[in-house]
Formats: sequence, C-alpha cells, structure tokens
Amino acid sequence: MTIPNMGRVQLAQLFAELEFIKGAEIGVLEGGYSEVLCQANPKFRLFSIDPWKASAFEPDQTGIYSQPQFDAFFKIAKKRLSKYNCQIIKKESLKAAADFADESLDFVYIDGNHDFINVANDLHTWQKKVKAGGIVSGHDYFNFPSYHRNHVKRVLLAYTLSYGIKPLFIVGADAVRQRGVIRDHFRSWFWVKT
Repeated sequence: MTIPNMGRVQLAQLFAELEFIKGAEIGVLEGGYSEVLCQANPKFRLFSIDPWKASAFEPDQTGIYSQPQFDAFFKIAKKRLSKYNCQIIKKESLKAAADFADESLDFVYIDGNHDFINVANDLHTWQKKVKAGGIVSGHDYFNFPSYHRNHVKRVLLAYTLSYGIKPLFIVGADAVRQRGVIRDHFRSWFWVKT
C-alpha cells in the first residue's frame, strides 16, 4: 500500500507522533537519518548501528569507499550525533542485535547491507526486537538494475508474503518525483508489527 506525498522525514515525525521513545537505525554511514530521527523527537533513545567497514557480501560496493573513508564517516557520525540521546554501536548488524532483548524497541529502520542474505537476516532478526504495535521499517525500496546487489525490494516482498505480513506500506508515490510532491528518490517502507 503506497502512502503518497510522504518521505522518510515524515516517517520520523510519525514515530514521534506515536510517542516512540526507543529505536534503532541499522546502517548509519554519516548519521544523517539518525539525526533526522533524533530531531523529530528529542525524547528518543536511538541506537545507531553500523560496522563502518566494507562488506564481503557487497563486492561491487567495496571499491566505492575505502577504509579511511569509512573511518571519516564514523567520525562525522559521532560528531553529528553527540548532541542527541543516541548511542553509536560500531558492530555488524547481527552481532549488535544479540545485545537487544526481543520486543524491546518501538521501531527499527533497516538501511544496512543491501544484498540478499543480509537483507533477509536483518528483516528476520530485527523484526523480533520490535514490540507489538511498533514499526519495522527501512530504506531503498527500489528496482535496481541486476548488476547492483541491492535486493531490498525483492527480499522484502518475499519476506512479507511468506510470513503473511499485511499491510506493507511504501512511503512515497510510485511515479518519479514531481514538483511540489514529497517523495524520496529511494523510497522507504514499513509495517506495523502485530
């Protein structure tokens, strides 16, 4: 189900309106969206999780950023998020998930590795960490060319179909961006956990 005229900034505002106070972002890079989440609700306790290193699962991405660049992104994120109630966790997604009790989060926003196995593992693992009535969400709902290892949309559709998760909300209109209409270039998605 598509929600037109909405982007991930509005998703952060929705989390605040729902009075969510504890959540996690998986995949942080420079901390831009973590900051948006914290600005939307200063009462948030946010966990920003990223290993800040290249992944063997996304070999086409390895050449994009060098380790010194990842180190620089980490420093930017630390500085950007230092003024918020945000804990930076420098770990791989599944290792970090082991530190959270099931049903302990109001929301999770998944934007980590985009290859098939990592998307599937993140969905399966992190949805357990969200309480009933909370929101499981993420980024990059998009049809990427086959040479990109972005399998988010394919895995998400298979996962929600396989587990009978309905409705799946897609944030932003189907069509390309139009003047005066809110729509992120790479759309977000979410479902309410029951």
